[in-house]
Amino acid sequence: MTFVDTPARLPTLAERTGHLADSAIGAVLRLTGTSNVIPLAAGSPAPETFCSQEFTEVTTRLLKRDAAALQYGDASGLPALRSWIAAQVSVPGRAYEADRVLLTHGSQQGLDLLCKALLDPGDVVVVDRPSYLGALQVFRLFQARVLDVPISSDHGLEQLEAVLASEPRAKMIYVVPAFANPTGASLTAPQRDRLAGLAERYECVLVEDDPYRELGYDPAAVPASAAPPSENTVRLGSFSKVLFPAARLGYLITPPSLIDVLMKFKQAADLGNSHLIQQVVHELVQDSAFLAAQLDRARDIYRERRDALVSALTGAFGSVLDFDLPHGGFFVWARFPQGTDTTRLLTASLEEGVSYVPGTDFYATDPDPTTLRLSFSCARAEDMSEAVERLARAWHNSIEDRRE
Repeated sequence: MTFVDTPARLPTLAERTGHLADSAIGAVLRLTGTSNVIPLAAGSPAPETFCSQEFTEVTTRLLKRDAAALQYGDASGLPALRSWIAAQVSVPGRAYEADRVLLTHGSQQGLDLLCKALLDPGDVVVVDRPSYLGALQVFRLFQARVLDVPISSDHGLEQLEAVLASEPRAKMIYVVPAFANPTGASLTAPQRDRLAGLAERYECVLVEDDPYRELGYDPAAVPASAAPPSENTVRLGSFSKVLFPAARLGYLITPPSLIDVLMKFKQAADLGNSHLIQQVVHELVQDSAFLAAQLDRARDIYRERRDALVSALTGAFGSVLDFDLPHGGFFVWARFPQGTDTTRLLTASLEEGVSYVPGTDFYATDPDPTTLRLSFSCARAEDMSEAVERLARAWHNSIEDRRE
């Protein structure tokens, strides 16, 4: 019998696959797999902040105490950890119960679950301008119409209200309220209160994605707390930036009307997070002395790296490069003069040995090609001067090339 090797015929892919886009950050990282490149692209926590010793000690203690630590757990998350999270957001006069909290595989899964529960194709999501590109990817995957306004300004809030008033299918407002990715900007308490009010008035869900709040370096600039979450507000949080990213542990704090449907989607997706990791994280965060020391150490490292990057940028570019000083988080958002395309500049920068992320992918509409995001979290302070010298060399060479 003769077998003919014929190409396999795959089923037709789902329509939503046509909306998949590669991550701009992932694409840059694949081009920088060499130790010669100083990394200003990835917004990953500094390895120096990882609590590896404490992790080992806690894990050993848990396994000695109870072998069931390796068993399946509650799909909604470890009850003790959910209670701890609820206590952190509770304020006098408004307490939150653990049943308002759902643990997820990072805050990114939380955003995915919200989109599954809320968005139909063609629904409108309004985001900041610019906004976190990981969120933009998810919204587009669910075939939402994504509109952007500069929410982190009072004028932007006026624009937001006009958009909500004119878009009957507006379903969601998405913001990163503290030390935002990519801009490093923070919303004031009055701005957050007004956002919550707009969400209620126009029957939208306000999604506050807040992984950087604890990483403010300048006490006077720590974002003020907003009013307690309204019934139209969902808050996303994460332990990745404070403890270690491999935990892949985030959470949602949701209105009661959403928790049941989100729980069902979570069960269908993965049947729950690692029971062991949740227990380790709970043991770590309930130790207030450890948590305070962990945060202080991380803030010191990131403040030093931010200061080194900002000093180097000012020295190399002066007023040519426009940027604001971030008071927390991982990022400096910068803008070159008109005529510079940072996507094209990236090739020359990588050849010089420094990476960054072009700004265009952080825009939902009408991207500004002169912008770029510089992350200081993973590069050593002593390397910042060299990194900026390489970037300046690439930029000056690009100017000469345009003149020829």
